[in-house]
Amino acid sequence: MEKTEISFPSGFAPLNTQVDIQVSKPLGLIAGVVVHEEARKLPLYNQPIKCDAKGQSKDGEEIVVNTVGRWLFGVPGYSGHIRIVPSQDKVSIYYPKESPGIVHELIKSLKEAVEVNL
Repeated sequence: MEKTEISFPSGFAPLNTQVDIQVSKPLGLIAGVVVHEEARKLPLYNQPIKCDAKGQSKDGEEIVVNTVGRWLFGVPGYSGHIRIVPSQDKVSIYYPKESPGIVHELIKSLKEAVEVNL
């Protein structure tokens, strides 16, 4: 995979795209953690990007939003661009339709990974 940086918007956009992921058991309150952990295993998660957004650690250290995963899932002080909502047999993911194409690719890979592994 090519590691060229793509420019990403730092502002917030409506979460107007929904993807449902089928799961074999209800995940309840841990759904967000489980989905995020699966995403971290995917190569696209660490694809470098250019983005002006920054978060901040509890010690006041700046956290740069410099990968697709950090932009989508957020870092402390920057909430990201995804919402994960569990139900009995699925997990719904909401994210901006206007996201760069690589985000849509990551979500597609994430859906496949979660459905295979859970």
